[in-house]
Amino acid sequence: MNVGIDFDDTITHNPVFFKKLTAALSKGGNKIFIISSYTKADKLIVGRIFEEKTKKLKKWGIAYNKLELVSEPIPRNKAIACKNHNIAFIIDDAIENLNKIKDAAKGTVCLHYINR
Repeated sequence: MNVGIDFDDTITHNPVFFKKLTAALSKGGNKIFIISSYTKADKLIVGRIFEEKTKKLKKWGIAYNKLELVSEPIPRNKAIACKNHNIAFIIDDAIENLNKIKDAAKGTVCLHYINR
């Protein structure tokens, strides 16, 4: 099964929980895709953003198969990434992303992470 997890305000909010979750999921043979984003203003530094997020994932011990950064419009491009990777379920804090994924990537279960 392919699993998608958002980075900003999801993994970053509770890296200890996501370390345990990704470890359990990866032991079960699942593929984990960290699907994050960047703004048009960040286009020139996307390589640096990718490197910084990779370092944080390693520091926190997050198990994953691929980190994918999508550009704006973020909800549409996250939905395309989910469809392209055949994501079975995704965890994201942004309801607008989940609504677009639900509409565009039929069959993907959307889990809303509320970071209180």
